[in-house]
Amino acid sequence: MELKASVRYLGELAHYSVTPDDYGIYHARLLKYEGPDAVTPPESVILVRSARNWVGSYEEGYFVQELGSAIDERVREGDPTNPK
Repeated sequence: MELKASVRYLGELAHYSVTPDDYGIYHARLLKYEGPDAVTPPESVILVRSARNWVGSYEEGYFVQELGSAIDERVREGDPTNPK
């Protein structure tokens, strides 16, 4: 199941395609960034849900939390971009 998640990065939207694997690890791949090309969000991020927050392969914790929260929201509500 692939999810779509959008988060703010330096005030602009970054759109990711997120794929979970069988072990609770999520792989996020940047699809599009609506900000300037000079500074862009990470092309790919690996995320893992811990007991209280998200940890990931990107050093900016706030960004990992934002992306993790977007994943939580999609999983909780069901992803409207993913047909069932």
